[in-house]
This record gives sequence, C-alpha cells and structure tokens, in this order.
Amino acid sequence: MFDLSNLSNSAQQTSLALIAFASLMSLGLSLLLVFTYEKTSREVVRPDHYIQSLLLFAIVTTTIMQSIGDSLARSFGIFGALAIIRFRSRISNPRDVAFVFATMAVGIACGVHSFINGIIGTVLFCLVVFLLRLTPFSQKQNLIGTLRFDITEGSNELTTIQALIKQFARSYSLKGYRVFFANEKRQGTEYEYTIKLKDEMQGIALAEALKKLNDIKEIRLSFNDTYESPIN
Repeated sequence: MFDLSNLSNSAQQTSLALIAFASLMSLGLSLLLVFTYEKTSREVVRPDHYIQSLLLFAIVTTTIMQSIGDSLARSFGIFGALAIIRFRSRISNPRDVAFVFATMAVGIACGVHSFINGIIGTVLFCLVVFLLRLTPFSQKQNLIGTLRFDITEGSNELTTIQALIKQFARSYSLKGYRVFFANEKRQGTEYEYTIKLKDEMQGIALAEALKKLNDIKEIRLSFNDTYESPIN
C-alpha cells in the first residue's frame, strides 16, 4: 500500500517520481482550496484569473522549494531573483489574500516533501472557512449606505433624526455637512451620514420614516456593496 510517510522528508533521494508526486500533490490540494473558495465566496462574479493564479501559485512554489533543496546558496540566489519582480496586482479583499497565502503554504509543504503537514493544514483551513460561513462573521451582504438630507434653517430636529437613524442602523457616522446661507438658492443645512442597516432591505422604511418629519427635505439614500473600513 502506498505510504506517504515513506516520501516525506526524503530530500536525499529525490527522484523524478518524487518530484512529479510533489507537484501533483500541490495541484490536488490547491484544487481543494479553489473548491472551498468557490463554495464559500459571496462574490457574484469570481475572476477567472484569480482562481487560476491559486492553482499556479502552488505549483510554482513547489517547484521553487524543490529546486532549492538544502542548498543555502541556491535559496539566496532564487529569492534574490524573485525580489527583482514587481507585483502590481492589488487584492482589495483580505479574505482573498488568505487564500493566496494558503496556496503558497501548500506549495512550500509539498516542495519540502512534508506531505502530511500539507494535507492536514489544507483540510483544517477548508473546514475553518466552511465553519466561518455559518457564523455571524460571515455576512450575506455588506451594504453600506449613504444618507443625505436637508434640514431647514433653525430646526432642532437633528437629535430626533439621529435617534431615528439609530433605530434602523446597526452603526452610523456623520460624514459631513454643508451650510447654505440666505443669499443662496438653497437654505438650511445638508447632512451626509454613512450607515449600515440592521436589515439591508429596510432602506425604504427608513426613508419613509424620515419623510414624516416636518423640517427635513431632499432625502437621498443609496446603498453599495463595499469593503471599506467598518463604521464605528
């Protein structure tokens, strides 16, 4: 029966079969990572080039680690050459960065023929990702809203408006305001809030509640899916 322990840590007797097995193992584990990413991602459009890069990263890292072996001079030479390359791709989602590091970890483990560590680490990583999907840390939507409205000059209803926003919003903050003087076409004060609703579909209910106030007008409410910093 095929035993992985016989292949692990056998760098002294590196053979063509061992090199091929390490590459295939890294490909198989990276496919498991890609499957996990596909099943747990909330993105509607998943970029093909990112998914392909997850597979390629593992194989490339495995090849590099097998090329280095136990040679310290070779390791400095290879990583010195890699330092010349400038990567300009920006990954906005930190979760995607975690998958990139996971595929590189798979490549390193397979490259040094530590297959048991690679398998256990990959399976544990995938299980944690699936479990996180079931927890409150995994939101189905991340809609951040922008609320703009005008208050007539001399109004004292700002406290009432903030209490109403707090009733619907999980968190909110005042982003800015503009004051319009009497000699301008618009009079009063325009306020702009950034809000995250308790229920993403209650935007209409919030707007209707604000319309009932006498001193508020020109209500503009919009929502976008974003990965901006959390609102305090």
